[in-house]
Amino acid sequence: EFNLGGTFALLRQTLGDDVELRVMTTSNGASGHHVMTAAETFKRRCREASESAALVGADYRCMKTLDGNVVGDGQVLITRNLLRGLWNEIRQFKADVIFCPPIVSDPLAGVHIDHEQTAIAVRYIAYQLSVPRAYPTLQGEVDMTYRTPLILNVDDPYNQTTQADINQDISSVYDLKLQMSLCHRSQVLEWLPFVNGEDNITEEVWIERFKKRHTGVNQRYKIEGDTPHECFRITHWGRNPQEGELDKLFPQRC
Repeated sequence: EFNLGGTFALLRQTLGDDVELRVMTTSNGASGHHVMTAAETFKRRCREASESAALVGADYRCMKTLDGNVVGDGQVLITRNLLRGLWNEIRQFKADVIFCPPIVSDPLAGVHIDHEQTAIAVRYIAYQLSVPRAYPTLQGEVDMTYRTPLILNVDDPYNQTTQADINQDISSVYDLKLQMSLCHRSQVLEWLPFVNGEDNITEEVWIERFKKRHTGVNQRYKIEGDTPHECFRITHWGRNPQEGELDKLFPQRC
């Protein structure tokens, strides 16, 4: 929602029912609250994520590893169990395009383990997505025709990169993106303020901070003005973009 919500909204707006959108988390987020229990946090975060995704006609799924469990404890770690689960989830959905975090290369940068390990996991299995017997399958039949999709990195404040292949103006859907973020009340109004040493904040405070977040993105990528943008890098982990595909995926790219 923070780094891709506007693009999802534009895809739904421009492609309608011709696009199927999914938001998938690799962790259950159950450790991400200072008051609620893990079970309470997981239940609430799933509800909030589903409500947010529904605003752009997407579904939400918390990834299951090959053993049928979800990743807890706020620690996504590269294991065969995790890689197998991610491989299965992507192939079952038959994704044409994957948006995921970038790999942070600066040793002085801060990092969230879930962001970092998710990025590495996608990179590790990218080639194997075209290998129908790379891992045991969770479905009855193996799809022998599926090939590795286009894989793009979203912007991530941990990475602090200043390079982008695609800058997209999301001003026409910014209000919808804001509402998507506000669905995650347990995170944006409670948990994140706690991590920053604050008490709970109001919606008005978050709305102002969300606006400043986009201003900061513009400054980092040297985009003039306050018009909100989302920025992306095209990886070589998967296939190359097809002719005209980027125009279709990013109808408001600059």
